[in-house]
Amino acid sequence: MKIVPDATVLIRAHNRSKAMARRLLHDIIEHGHRLVLSNEMIAEVTRVLRYPHFQNLYGLTDADLLEYTQFLQNVSDIVVLDPRYRAPFMRDPNDIDVLQTAERGEADILCTHDGDFYDEAVLSFCATRGIEVCTEKTLMARLAERYI
Repeated sequence: MKIVPDATVLIRAHNRSKAMARRLLHDIIEHGHRLVLSNEMIAEVTRVLRYPHFQNLYGLTDADLLEYTQFLQNVSDIVVLDPRYRAPFMRDPNDIDVLQTAERGEADILCTHDGDFYDEAVLSFCATRGIEVCTEKTLMARLAERYI
């Protein structure tokens, strides 16, 4: 399967994390699934992890962030985005990058908790392209079913 985790998942999957998102990231890779990302998504994750709130929470150094960025680039199929891509039903420009990454990367699954992706127009758009939208918990359960 080709899987696009959105920034909220990737933020919680950093190198020092013990969260479900980190386990999910490793399960995707260890079970031979393809992680599909774009440089824009990786840049967004790095930018957010530098926010004071996340620095206080995780204490990631620049070296940690560089290591995580390189890890994501090394284990992912990187999709090149088209800056002219438009999705008028998406209000957040970062969500447009995630949606375009899933579409251009021919993803099977877009993993997110972001409610905007569960809007009927977005779900319909994704369904016509063969992309299922689901949460981390749902994806973890599906991966576990396949390998038990």
